[in-house]
Amino acid sequence: MPAVRRCLRLLATILLWLGCGALAAAPAATPGKGQVALVVGIGAYQNAPPLPNPPKDARALADSLKKLGFQVELAIDPDKTRLEQAVKRFGDQLQGAKVGLFFYAGHGLQVSGRNYLVPADAKIDNERSLPFAAVDADLVLTQMETSTPISLVFLDACRDNPFSRSLARSMGTRSAAVGRGLAQIAAGEGSLIVFATQPGNVAEDGKADHSPFTEALLKNLAAPGLEVRQMLTRVRQQVKEQTNGKQIPWDHSSLTQDYYFLGPTTVVVQPQAAPAAQPKAAGVDPMAVQLSLWESVRTSQDPADFEDYLKQYPDGKFAAIARRRVAALKTASLKEREPAAKEPAAQPQPPPARPAAPVERQPAKASPAPSVAAPDPQAAFDVMMQGTATNLTVGTTAQVQFQLRRAGSGVTAAIRVFPPLYATGVLQGQYQGGQCLMQGWMNEGFLLKMAGACSAGSFSGQYQAESPGLVQQGVFRLQSRATN
Repeated sequence: MPAVRRCLRLLATILLWLGCGALAAAPAATPGKGQVALVVGIGAYQNAPPLPNPPKDARALADSLKKLGFQVELAIDPDKTRLEQAVKRFGDQLQGAKVGLFFYAGHGLQVSGRNYLVPADAKIDNERSLPFAAVDADLVLTQMETSTPISLVFLDACRDNPFSRSLARSMGTRSAAVGRGLAQIAAGEGSLIVFATQPGNVAEDGKADHSPFTEALLKNLAAPGLEVRQMLTRVRQQVKEQTNGKQIPWDHSSLTQDYYFLGPTTVVVQPQAAPAAQPKAAGVDPMAVQLSLWESVRTSQDPADFEDYLKQYPDGKFAAIARRRVAALKTASLKEREPAAKEPAAQPQPPPARPAAPVERQPAKASPAPSVAAPDPQAAFDVMMQGTATNLTVGTTAQVQFQLRRAGSGVTAAIRVFPPLYATGVLQGQYQGGQCLMQGWMNEGFLLKMAGACSAGSFSGQYQAESPGLVQQGVFRLQSRATN
């Protein structure tokens, strides 16, 4: 038995050693490489009156960014050591990421054109103590601009603060070097730097739960279809109105590509589907598409429109009606082309005093049948259409204007989508067998694809809008203004 116990102890030691080795060899967890954010809010200052809103601003923004897919580190009331450590971790997480975002709410100051972020434990007695008490904003910018193709910096740090005033008093004749608010920063390539107010001005902390700048930012951050610079236009206008023109957010951009916090519309994230002649949306009700097509042709006087419906839905809900309409319209067209009826024979008249030789009437000759097929009436058209586009994912509908041009097998179009989903663009594609397959880039930065039955009277079918990582699908129905 002692020998058995020794063997068991030896076996347990070997297993423990192997387990430790396996743990040591296990790779460390890799941080997310998509969108990374560091959000800082400082209000509990130890050597200055507290600011009530920055911690609330930071928490609310962090929650919004997480919902938008960001990997977020939140730092509330850090001292200088903790703030510098958070910036260092942020720099490590940015390696290989696509988007980096830094948000700071709290006190900030500028001295000799340089901006400093003031941590909770800062004590700034004179100019010499500044580098030891505050964090140079360039430290953050350097971490970001060398790591990611898109760097977004939001500084709600332009508040009038006692640190600037005490520092200016200590500098005597050089007090002019202490600026009011923050100094403008030149953004490196791929960067967008946003200030809560214009350079050299101070921003309000806010009388409600958030500062005017952060409140406007939170309202617009998740607005679908807004490129970040368009989103900031809304923020700027709202802050200006809320502060009666005293505060106007400012930005400096050197972005080299468009960026959306949320794509052109509220969409479903899906893997990119393989291209097909006519895109079919996952989860789209086929009957909704069929009804959309039928509604676009049911009042048409062109049999080709009903033939287009029958090509797609030979056994569809309205197939029997469509066949009858085709037959009726073709019959009416044939009657219009029939020659004039033969004149009736003259009624016998009393013989004249001097009978004349009878005049032989020649029977009317029917028009000869055309030797070639009638030209395609749709060989070319240029028509202005209007109608609707419905997002089947979320059930929203937008109004659309559409100028469709066809020449032979080629089609082009200018499209305009009205608010609240405003967008414009130019599409190009092919016409084949009554079908138009088109695609093109919209001014909001997404690729639009449209496929369906088209003629000089209508265009209806399915569409797909694609932006990075996002796909939105639905149906559309357009009719020429003449038939509306």
